[in-house]
Amino acid sequence: MNEFTKRSNTTYQRLGSQRRPFLLLTDFEMIQPVIFSLDELDSSVLKYQFPQASNDPYMGAAPTVALQWETTYVSPRRYQKAFNQVQAGMHRGDSFLLNLTFPTVVQTNWSLEEVYWQTQARYKLWWKDNIAVFSPETFVRIAEGRIYAYPMKGTLHASHPLDQLLTDAKERAEHATIVDLIRNDLSQVANQVEVVRYRYGERIETTNGGLWQTSSEIRGILPMNFHRHLGNLLSSLLPAGSISGAPKPATLQLIRAAEGQPRGFYTGIAALWDGYGLDSCVMIRFLEKKGDTYRFWSGGGITAYSNWQDEYKELKEKVYLPVRAVVRG
Repeated sequence: MNEFTKRSNTTYQRLGSQRRPFLLLTDFEMIQPVIFSLDELDSSVLKYQFPQASNDPYMGAAPTVALQWETTYVSPRRYQKAFNQVQAGMHRGDSFLLNLTFPTVVQTNWSLEEVYWQTQARYKLWWKDNIAVFSPETFVRIAEGRIYAYPMKGTLHASHPLDQLLTDAKERAEHATIVDLIRNDLSQVANQVEVVRYRYGERIETTNGGLWQTSSEIRGILPMNFHRHLGNLLSSLLPAGSISGAPKPATLQLIRAAEGQPRGFYTGIAALWDGYGLDSCVMIRFLEKKGDTYRFWSGGGITAYSNWQDEYKELKEKVYLPVRAVVRG
């Protein structure tokens, strides 16, 4: 039993049953979950902006210092070694889709808080001296007794037409796999699970130009008393399928072996419960501070048909800030 599941039986269940609002952050490994009761959350320590709620809605002044952004990526040799481990596991039948990720060391003159203020995204978080998150990806939403998921899988630089992404055979297969996985995950906690919108494109503006990304919408109907078991509900869905892979248990073992380091809060989730509904995101597009070093994590889905050069290029393309106003030195 992991730490998240242990706490699911205590704190999360209690707050959910009492309909007390809270913000939950949990890491990918599910060993260091943190929960903040909203009536006690200090915005000088942690700020959040979700689509319908924020504890500090001030948008921040325009940047006065030109952004400096220098990157040191994981070496091609190290990435190829991990990629080959993944491919070997796939040929053994351990996995048929795996999200492979690595951190990029970043040198920047912006603080985590400045990054938080100057980026634009569906979900934003700043945790003092720890992380800044500017994620476009919803994990699950709960509203009026229904649960919704929006798995995001498939990325292409917007210098290419969206149709190139939508018709790519590898991307189509990868997206279909994730939709099937998330649909099965939701079926553990909900009834009448269905895909209501399949593989639609969205454009995201970045410091490196635009990116196309594809998502789908899946929904189901929750039991009447779901709030009494909110922690168990979330635990049964974690880690998010879109940033792990399928089948999930064996894929997670392969991820640990290939990446060789914990992800920490990168690709964990942030969940906001208002007492009746929940909104949550997958913490991708993620900058963390480790001592005096900044690390920006990124990655992508690997299948048996992938080649390491294309996947390595995608990892690098995702190291960007979706800024409100592009300011360069």
